[in-house]
Amino acid sequence: MGIDLLEIYMELADHFGIEEETLVQQDAVTVQDLVNKIMTTLTAQQSQTPAELPSRSEVQSTLITIITRVTGHPESEILPDTRLIDLCD
Repeated sequence: MGIDLLEIYMELADHFGIEEETLVQQDAVTVQDLVNKIMTTLTAQQSQTPAELPSRSEVQSTLITIITRVTGHPESEILPDTRLIDLCD
């Protein structure tokens, strides 16, 4: 795992209140995989009521913002089927 990907996981974990190890262990391949894993983890944690959980589009938007900040890739290049490894060092 590259440094960029680790930093992305750390920021996501902090933002969504998920343990970093949980994200790393999920072995997401694409941006959409990671969005799905975050949604599944947040739903399983149920520390928030369903109405308080972020929407799928909010999770994806946050993920893309973090990827852009960490990697320097423009948002227009980050699509749901983009492989995470292709975005990182």
